[in-house]
Amino acid sequence: MHIVFGVSEYYPLIKMGGLADFAGSFTEKLAKRGHLVSVVLPGYNAINRAAVPVEPAGIQFDIPIGARTVSASVSKINISENLTVYLIENEHYFNREHLFGTGDTGYADNAERFLFFSRAILELADRLEKVDVFHMNDWHTAIALFYLKEYYRKLGKFTGAKSVLTIHNLGYQGLFWHHDMHLLNMGWEYFTPEGIEFYNHINYLKSGIVYADEITTVSPSYAREIQTPEFGFGLDGVLRSRAGHLTGILNGVDYRLWNPWFDRHIESRYSAKFFDRKKTNKLALQREMGLEVNGNTPLVTIITRLTEQKGIDLILPVFDMMMELNIQFILLGTGKNEFEDFFRGAEYRYKGKAVSYLDYNEAVAHRIQAGGDIYLMPSRYEPCGLSQLYAMKYGNVPLVRLVGGLRDTVTTIEHGPENATGFGFEYYSPYMLYETLKKAVELYREDRNAFDKIARNGMAENFSWSETVRAYLEIYRKPRTE
Repeated sequence: MHIVFGVSEYYPLIKMGGLADFAGSFTEKLAKRGHLVSVVLPGYNAINRAAVPVEPAGIQFDIPIGARTVSASVSKINISENLTVYLIENEHYFNREHLFGTGDTGYADNAERFLFFSRAILELADRLEKVDVFHMNDWHTAIALFYLKEYYRKLGKFTGAKSVLTIHNLGYQGLFWHHDMHLLNMGWEYFTPEGIEFYNHINYLKSGIVYADEITTVSPSYAREIQTPEFGFGLDGVLRSRAGHLTGILNGVDYRLWNPWFDRHIESRYSAKFFDRKKTNKLALQREMGLEVNGNTPLVTIITRLTEQKGIDLILPVFDMMMELNIQFILLGTGKNEFEDFFRGAEYRYKGKAVSYLDYNEAVAHRIQAGGDIYLMPSRYEPCGLSQLYAMKYGNVPLVRLVGGLRDTVTTIEHGPENATGFGFEYYSPYMLYETLKKAVELYREDRNAFDKIARNGMAENFSWSETVRAYLEIYRKPRTE
């Protein structure tokens, strides 16, 4: 098949979060199975073009945006025989310091930027060989599926192509005020509750949900959760109406990149069989971070975006109580200013015991996973989560709230140390987070053999891509129904 894969970030070219990891690994696996994959990505200036062989694709076209016509040129990067990344180039839209905006604020013209990009995906596809599948991801590309059905197919184009939307995070929907409707150059008859309207806004993600042939999300539990008011962000009714075309498929992990036996970023390579070598990484991490070097102090870690989604608001009220458990704490990540300020203060108050690394660094992330004992992931909601899968592979025992993909991937201590891969709690409260951490720390101190058994159990889990790719290929091959 020829699969056109539209996405807003792509590892290793440009990464903000787990979407980039998914896009890079998944398309590579598809290509290795003999499918032709054309990844389409905005031509951000943040892409290090000196490090990759970018060349002109010899393709140019114009996109109507409201009353204006905006020009696009296309560059390409040949990743492998069957895998090409196409960059949609436009200086005005993509030559910026950030990908989507600053802090919690998106760029004021994001409606234009990603409308232009989504339509450019289809214009580019019209100049490539016959397309079998359009696979779009999240709100940044979802509206392409609206144009596919209501514009291009009505022109007789792509009539045999399947369309798939993957929802990686329903909390981000691409909501824009109704006065932007003129940008779309489509009639107001589509601005209805059955179409792209959402509480008097244009909703890019909803447009994909309504117009895609098939919808996937990144874990079975999340597919069920988003059809409920608690997790549906106002779209639960629309998703229930499309339940027959909605499938949850658990993400895979690229174990060539995230495997302590092969990891070039860490002090000492190890595996479940050579688990004692993990301690070398803990001591090295403590030295690197300026913590007291002590192999017997529980080292609690978290690598995250500092947002409410990730449960950061649970940590703040009980942070002092957590530190009274005589633990060490390392955080890696950035996000809301108020959260960053809190963790700066925490590092100051607990000098030598707590570190707030308010940045993102891939190599440091690997070393934290290799050196940590307990990995916190108390998410308010979690579509799939990759960090807990990485943590398990590194024997960094995950402590999670049992939602979405966290419920699907972590077996809790209640099943016994011989079966468990982590710790978990249901009710979203600071108290439950604290009590679960206290239980984990007590087991670490009082029965280290049992704790290490849980760590090794996690290392033995296998969330490879083979089953994920097989499930997506089934979706691609399903007959299309109007």
